Amino acid sequence: MRRPGGIGFTAAAAALLLAGRTAAAPPAPPPEVAGRALPELTRLAQAALPAVVGIVTVQGERDPAPGDPLKDVFDHFRGDAPRRGLASGFVIDPSGLILTNAHVVEGAARVEVEVGEDGERLPGRVVGKDPASDVALVEVSAGRALPALPLGDSDRLQIAEWLMVVGNPFGLAHTVTVGIVSHTGRSDVVPSGRDGYYDFIQTDASINPGNSGGPLLNLRGEVVGIATAINASGQGIGFAVPINMAKEILAQLRDHGRVVRSWLGVSVRELRPAAGRAARPREVVVTGVVTGGPAAASGLKVGDVITGFEGRSVATAARLRWYVATAGVGRSVALQVRRGPDERSLHVELGPLPDAAEDGAVTGTGSASGALDE
Repeated sequence: MRRPGGIGFTAAAAALLLAGRTAAAPPAPPPEVAGRALPELTRLAQAALPAVVGIVTVQGERDPAPGDPLKDVFDHFRGDAPRRGLASGFVIDPSGLILTNAHVVEGAARVEVEVGEDGERLPGRVVGKDPASDVALVEVSAGRALPALPLGDSDRLQIAEWLMVVGNPFGLAHTVTVGIVSHTGRSDVVPSGRDGYYDFIQTDASINPGNSGGPLLNLRGEVVGIATAINASGQGIGFAVPINMAKEILAQLRDHGRVVRSWLGVSVRELRPAAGRAARPREVVVTGVVTGGPAAASGLKVGDVITGFEGRSVATAARLRWYVATAGVGRSVALQVRRGPDERSLHVELGPLPDAAEDGAVTGTGSASGALDE
């Protein structure tokens, strides 16, 4: 707390200095973290801003659900005027390919993209979208190469790592906010109550309506996430789709306009260590096997613990679900399985995801959580 008479104290100190007394030590240089200076964000923002775009949509007759606080599509009603929305996106290829959220373009009869500092508005075409992961690919023809952002590796993110968010909150174009990684792997967050393939990055960087679809950047200027949702009842609680999820489906969105998901045919339960017990990783245990499905044909059994998928560790049911869904129909994959004390590898030829199984049990990862009592 500042003491009364602080101004007088400063004047006295100045008088002593003029009288020849020893001066105070100069200010310390900026602190360093792990041997590096605190991040210099100006150049990072300057490099990223030209590649961030505004996305303006005009909704068709079918409107999004009303009262959804996690959807940042603004409604500007003027009598019976069409329903309009404003959000964000970012260029990933100089030819004009843009990533954004699927909910941004959902139900849009027309999409326009604002590029550059002057907000030049270009017609946009939705190349593909995947509501289950909330990722969409939009294309514009600018007649020139557009600045593009490099895509990073979201699996390398660390808790408390610095992040930058760029977007158009409340229509304020090219707004920059900064924060850290608050958490990763948030699969228990379900925007709008919709089932999906969620594995969110949580951040305290300010995300507001209009930021949806904008980039989450690391200090190398790489996109590590797509700003997606907020907790409307809190502060500093925002969520982003990991960029690795988007990278895994980009080819399908570009080539087919949608994602064709593969299917394992099991249900699983995610077990967590019980309180007070020695630290153990989470385990994904098979609780059901669909008769005649790919898992059944491979010999997978109820009670098996799935520890790996194609050489990648499986720590959560959500991660297994994503691996299975994006591996590819007809592909033979290797599962690492623990059955009792024995470790084994099973090869499974994945089938197509049945239309009636768009919920968890479908992709082999209908899941629940519980304490690990063993």
